[in-house]
Amino acid sequence: MQTTDTFMPLPTQVTSQLTVYSYAVINEGDAPAVVQVQVGPDGKNFASDVEEIVPPGETGVFAVARFLRFTRLAVRSKNESCPTTLSIYFQAQAMR
Repeated sequence: MQTTDTFMPLPTQVTSQLTVYSYAVINEGDAPAVVQVQVGPDGKNFASDVEEIVPPGETGVFAVARFLRFTRLAVRSKNESCPTTLSIYFQAQAMR
């Protein structure tokens, strides 16, 4: 996906039944990206949780610091008018 100058939310994940989950963000472009984990109680309202910068050519791994039923990522360009390309993966484990 290509970043823009404003935060773009990715699809929401229902994480209430998951034991462990994280996002991998690979910055395949030439500019840094800001990645924010967001959590919410109802799938409509979200609060910022963890936020980090992923430099060009780097991979960041993101996990929540606080739990709510819904989780998503939001991404944007760090520098105005300097988009970058990200590959994003969601991986999870559930206990049975």
